[in-house]
Amino acid sequence: MSNTDTAVGFLGGLLLGASAGILVGLLAAPASGQETRRRWRRRVEDEADDLRRKGRRAVEGASERLGEGIEEGQRAVKKALKKE
Repeated sequence: MSNTDTAVGFLGGLLLGASAGILVGLLAAPASGQETRRRWRRRVEDEADDLRRKGRRAVEGASERLGEGIEEGQRAVKKALKKE
């Protein structure tokens, strides 16, 4: 069996398996397509909200640390200038 035959067989099996999975998913779906899309949209929106909150907290934390670093640097400069 050549590599081409093996690749064609693999791709054929992959397409057959994907088609069967889609068909079973459509037949076994507990809700209509519209309801399923609405649920997915809510789930994606919830995840996006979570990511926004996490991102906002990360930015706020970095901003605080930056402010503290600037203040510490200013104190160090003032202290160094007083020694001169």
